[in-house]
Amino acid sequence: MGNPTAPKTKIILDKERNLLLDLNAMVAFEEETGSSLLSATSMSRMGMKEIRALLWACLIHEDESLTVKQVGAMVHAGNLDEITKSIEKAFAVAMPEPQREEKGGAGDPLT
Repeated sequence: MGNPTAPKTKIILDKERNLLLDLNAMVAFEEETGSSLLSATSMSRMGMKEIRALLWACLIHEDESLTVKQVGAMVHAGNLDEITKSIEKAFAVAMPEPQREEKGGAGDPLT
């Protein structure tokens, strides 16, 4: 299911899984939380409910039967830091850096 070339991020929870932050995951997050993922651009601004929802949304591409509570049960104080780092990596992989527009023509210095 899904795009086999989509950028995924490996994560160890109950087993090895792959986070995928695609449009479906963004919509699932939005439906679960009522918030747009694009407006919550920093993990430090997310509460535990949003982090759990984002983790769940990034996992359902592999297993649509996963519930938010099941995913929440995979997270504990001992792995929370590693999980948030993996989610941040998945976000970075999914959202390429914007390209700067050059001013002037080719060979002109940027001003």
